[in-house]
This record gives sequence, C-alpha cells and structure tokens, in this order.
Amino acid sequence: MVVDVQPSFLNARNEYIVKNISKLLSKVKYEAHVVATFHAEKGSVWDVQQKWVCLKGESTGTIEKILKNLKIFDVLRIEKTTKSVFKGSKNIASILRKRDITEVHVVGLDTNDCVLATAYESFDLGFITYAIEECCQSSSSAKLHDKALAILRAQKMTNNSCVEKISFQGVR
Repeated sequence: MVVDVQPSFLNARNEYIVKNISKLLSKVKYEAHVVATFHAEKGSVWDVQQKWVCLKGESTGTIEKILKNLKIFDVLRIEKTTKSVFKGSKNIASILRKRDITEVHVVGLDTNDCVLATAYESFDLGFITYAIEECCQSSSSAKLHDKALAILRAQKMTNNSCVEKISFQGVR
C-alpha cells in the first residue's frame, strides 16, 4: 500500500522515500498494489477540528515516479478523506481477501498519521502488517516519524525479511 505519496506532503527532508519506494516496487513481487491519495476539503472534519485543508487537485495525486513503477500492474487506486486506506473509496479488505492476500506492506506519508492508522486497521482486519521503515516518513516532523516507528516496532509491525536485502537510500 502506497499511502499519500503526493506533492502536498513531499518536502526536501522526506523526498528520499520516493527512490526507496521505487526500489521496493522494482525488487519485491507483490500480489496487489494499492495506491491511496488524500484530500481534505473546506468544511471537512480536518478543516473544522484541525483548521487544515488539502484541496483535491494536482497536489493530491500520487507522484508520477511512483505511478511509472506501477504501470504494468493492475493498481487499486483509492481516494480517501480520512487517515486509513481501508476507509477510502473501495473496500480494500474485501478485495485483498478475494485475492487470498494475508500480508500487507505499508509505505508512504505520514508515518505518524495515515501510515500508522492504515497499519493498525490492517492488523485489526486480520492481515499480517508491516510498515517498511525506509519507505515511510513524516511531512511535518522527523520527531513524529521516529515516535510512530517506535510504536510500530513495539508492535512488531515494521519491515519483513523480504525487504531486508534491499539497499535503500539513507534515512533522514
């Protein structure tokens, strides 16, 4: 699951994950590819409670470099207005179960927000779940990213042996 890798969340500190996600997608054979994008409109709970919007448009689409790596696959595209990919525009849990998928890898932005929510919900829905550390980051704070990873590590929900041999670009 590629979560919210879109211009609205990328910056100089976290953009290295794009190369890492591209490398992951080229090295690991997955049974399904899910690409999720996020937007928060005026009047949404994001606007009302957090005083923050991310209007649907060019900056909310998955960046081209990631999509290019997925061109040959039947990608499940999800739009969401909340944290978890599982609460997006398609019933991903049902689709994964129909394909006999039992393990989910989560990458993208923000580790402390949508990645964490997606990982927890994936686990709660009965999927073995790993956030791939080198392919996740925060758009706002390295400290929040580190704290979210600490939580996921404590739950044994990071990485998996299938990615341990990939030499990723350095984490910032």
